[in-house]
Amino acid sequence: MNSVDQVNDAVMPWDGITVGVLLDTLGPDVVRPLALPHGPSVVIGSPSIHDTDQAHVELTDAVLLVPGRPSVDLLNWAVDAHVAAVVVRASAADPEPMTTAANRAGVTLLECSEELSWGQLYMLIDALRAVTGPVLEEDDRAADLFSLANDIALRAGGAVAIEDLSMRVLAYSTIPGQVVDDLRRDGILGRRVPDHPTNAEDYSVVLRAETAIWIRDQLDFRPRLAIAVRDGGEPLGSIWVIEGENPISAKAPEVLAEGARLAAPHLAKLNVAADADRRQRAERLGQLFRGTGPRRRIAESLGLRFDAAATVVVIGRDENPSTHSRGMSAASAAVHVSVLLRMALSSYRIPAAVGSLDGQMVAVIGTAAESPVLQSITTTVLARSEESVGGGWRAGISRTLESVADVPAGFAQAKQALGVVSGPFGHGEIGKHQELGASLFLLEVFDALQSQSALDAEPLSVVADHDSRQGTDYVRTLSSWIAAHYDVARAAEALVLHPNTLRHRLRRLAEVVDIEDPDVRLALALQLRLQEINAEMID
Repeated sequence: MNSVDQVNDAVMPWDGITVGVLLDTLGPDVVRPLALPHGPSVVIGSPSIHDTDQAHVELTDAVLLVPGRPSVDLLNWAVDAHVAAVVVRASAADPEPMTTAANRAGVTLLECSEELSWGQLYMLIDALRAVTGPVLEEDDRAADLFSLANDIALRAGGAVAIEDLSMRVLAYSTIPGQVVDDLRRDGILGRRVPDHPTNAEDYSVVLRAETAIWIRDQLDFRPRLAIAVRDGGEPLGSIWVIEGENPISAKAPEVLAEGARLAAPHLAKLNVAADADRRQRAERLGQLFRGTGPRRRIAESLGLRFDAAATVVVIGRDENPSTHSRGMSAASAAVHVSVLLRMALSSYRIPAAVGSLDGQMVAVIGTAAESPVLQSITTTVLARSEESVGGGWRAGISRTLESVADVPAGFAQAKQALGVVSGPFGHGEIGKHQELGASLFLLEVFDALQSQSALDAEPLSVVADHDSRQGTDYVRTLSSWIAAHYDVARAAEALVLHPNTLRHRLRRLAEVVDIEDPDVRLALALQLRLQEINAEMID
């Protein structure tokens, strides 16, 4: 540090901003007060994401962001830790007892909007402190994401935005004279990238690429150079530079690569908050799928109309490890797939609650199961998931539900459909429950009979024993005849026999088992089909 810096530090002491400044700046749509026992003049320090093990973390004057379900004991603990303010989620707890407890304990309690992630609130508070606080050293490009965005913008020659995987705008540049288009302007104002038909494809391409790539040829927004931000190979977000009236710098790709490296630890830290958000969202989704808790309130907190029709989709991966590439864990891959689906649905303005549970992507979507758009979106997401996190993905789709109240039944249907399409009775990558009646029945029968060794029992075992003792070929004959729907001419062609020869063989077979009995025919057909499935599973 040079002498000028030392003088500046000496003559510009800074204690921080107050709760009142925070509330006035962010506004009631973002944060509102529940308890102000010491008024709005309480000075606040840095934001901190609450962790159950924070004994080693200095929290004096901190703004404590509390994912999950807060408790009264937490407020008392915050007082002991000299926390300046505690922020909770609107739907996480009953506000009345929390407000009473906060006033009694003497700690500021604020409520955060449902629309804002914890990571985004963290960045807003951090940015507010940055713009009202002392100037950072010019060489410290990674000091915060806003100063990093400005640094990249100056060196690359275009306006910059830094975003997370959910397309939330975490930081943006503010260099005078640099052009921004309507898409960027709306993203900054709404703190989220606006819906656009090409969002899912564009972001998928950027997140797959190892270097900066161009997104061009769009009539309604300017060309952009973008790069993925990664930590240990896993994507955390992206950085975007807009090309203005003049071309951006030839060194912009290298500048973006350096910026991505510097942004990675910041986004990784924010990812902790995002994980907490996802856990809370997963908890609410879990309640919705189990049919527990205040379902209407949960549905509305997830952006769903409780009384509207809905469909449940579950996307999972087969268990073949050879298809699992990119070194991602099952949980991380499921989160990535959920982001792809969420982006695709938002492009069509379809309301949905999307998350991940037990290594699978799960979603309640406000549209009918028969919707061609849902089929198209699901197909696209499966393809892009294979490109970005490896193959083996399948989707199960429930029947159309009359309302969100039926989600538990729809969840069971979607999982059944996924089980069928991923198993021996499956065809293709997408299974719709309403189209899988026969396969669902056969799967249930297969599971029941397999445990009782019924696949090799009578009446088929009688025919197989005769073949073994007499050297006949009655099992294959039966299989071809049944597969031809008992049409002798078609079966004879498949067996390369004259029809009369097959008729004679069937008459001899009738002496072994009564193939004229419809129940015997059904049993033989079922045993033969299930044996084929069993052989496929073994292979």
